[in-house]
Amino acid sequence: MSPSNREGRNLYRDPQQGKIAGVCAGLADYFGVEPWIVRLLAITGLIFAGFITFTAYIAAWFLLDKRPVTLYEKEEGEFAEVRMKARSWQAGVTPHQALDRIAQELDTLEPRLQRIEKLVTSKEFTLQREFSKL
Repeated sequence: MSPSNREGRNLYRDPQQGKIAGVCAGLADYFGVEPWIVRLLAITGLIFAGFITFTAYIAAWFLLDKRPVTLYEKEEGEFAEVRMKARSWQAGVTPHQALDRIAQELDTLEPRLQRIEKLVTSKEFTLQREFSKL
C-alpha cells in the first residue's frame, strides 16, 4: 500500500483483533497486510533481537491508543467498505468472498427494486403523473 493510500489513517492498537495487546494487529491494519505476517516478523525479531523487539512492543503497547469503537460501527442502511486483497499477504477479503458479499447485497435490494418497477409500470402511476402535469 502506498503512503498516499494511508493519508488520514492513524496507527492504533487493535485489542479486539489482537492476541496480546493488539500492537501487531494495529500495525497490520495500518500497512494493509495480514496480521499473521506482522506476528511472524515480531516473533522473528524476538528470536534474533529479543531485547530491542520486546522493548519496542512494550513501548508501542503503552504509546499507541486503542482503536476507537466508532471505526467498527457500520451505519444502518449503508454498505460497509470492503478491502479486497490482490495478493495473499495483503489484508482484506478474497475476490470470491467479495463477490459473495455483493451477491448478498444485491439479493437484499432485489425485492425493493421489484416494488419500484411494479409501481412505475402501473396504470395508477401513469394516471397520477398525467394529473400532476395539469
